[in-house]
Amino acid sequence: MGIHGDKSQQERDWVLNEFKHGKAPILIATDVASRGLDVEDVKFVINYDYPNSSEDYIHRIGRTARSTKTGTAYTFFTPNNIKQVSDLISVLREANQAINPKLLQL
Repeated sequence: MGIHGDKSQQERDWVLNEFKHGKAPILIATDVASRGLDVEDVKFVINYDYPNSSEDYIHRIGRTARSTKTGTAYTFFTPNNIKQVSDLISVLREANQAINPKLLQL
């Protein structure tokens, strides 16, 4: 199931409802889903690309660990994202997360 900006709001709502109720175990989404969605118990978020700002990154990964739940976020981060490396490291440090040594080398 997927959500993106070219879908109507009605289609996006239907897809999201299917995901929320476990009828679709995987949701693929563009940034249209990075804010304003209330979905309980998301186990994993995978960011295929790093967003333009750390604030957007926080909103994306915020789909995991709602309330007392836990989750894991994976983000593909490449040398093309070099401009955001210091922001990402700051976010990870603030959240007391392990920082991959390769990230520190960028």
